Amino acid sequence: MKRIKLLVIAMTMMMAPAAMAQPSTQNVLQLEKDIEMHEKNIKDKETAIKDLETRIDELKSQLKELESQKKNLEKELKEEIKTRKEKFTNRDEMVYDQEIVDVLYNPYNKGDVEEALKSFEGMETKDVIKKKELVEKYGEYTKNLKEFLEKQKTELAKTKWTYQSSSTDAYKKFEKGLKGTKYWKIYNKKEKNESIDYLDRVLDKVMLFKNDGLKDERKLNEAINMLYAN
Repeated sequence: MKRIKLLVIAMTMMMAPAAMAQPSTQNVLQLEKDIEMHEKNIKDKETAIKDLETRIDELKSQLKELESQKKNLEKELKEEIKTRKEKFTNRDEMVYDQEIVDVLYNPYNKGDVEEALKSFEGMETKDVIKKKELVEKYGEYTKNLKEFLEKQKTELAKTKWTYQSSSTDAYKKFEKGLKGTKYWKIYNKKEKNESIDYLDRVLDKVMLFKNDGLKDERKLNEAINMLYAN
């Protein structure tokens, strides 16, 4: 019995390598197939990447061209806007010179002012538009200045039109009141800012009257009459 057991053990040991060889061969074949599959996948992906790189290069070229077209259009747009602005400025200034400036050169007339204000419609030039307030307030400035001068005429009549030096109360009140009129600030800065030409001429007469000592009733009447034109 002991010899039989030993024989079985020996035969088992002899068969073991053969039994183990079969699974090992199958694993190698499977791995080789897997490797081939991976190599194919790698080649496919490398090819796909090259195709994408080619497309990317093409798109970059197209993008560069589009960027160039965009820059050219932006440059052309800037020129168009600049040219349009220049022409709009010329247009607005021309309308002002032809349809508005005469209104401020002549005595206040309600109808003329209303027509002049219509001419501002559609304007875009700031330097021209800001003159609109002068037209809008022309009547108000005229009325305020006229009321002041008429009141002063009554007060100065009490002095019997005698000469007033700058130290007299009558002179000080006149000067203070004149500087308090609504148009004075504009007149006082007319060398640098836009003003109403006609009212400037009225106030030039008033200033001559004041500097002459508030004694010439005729000069004051001339200024007041200019404000009664219409």
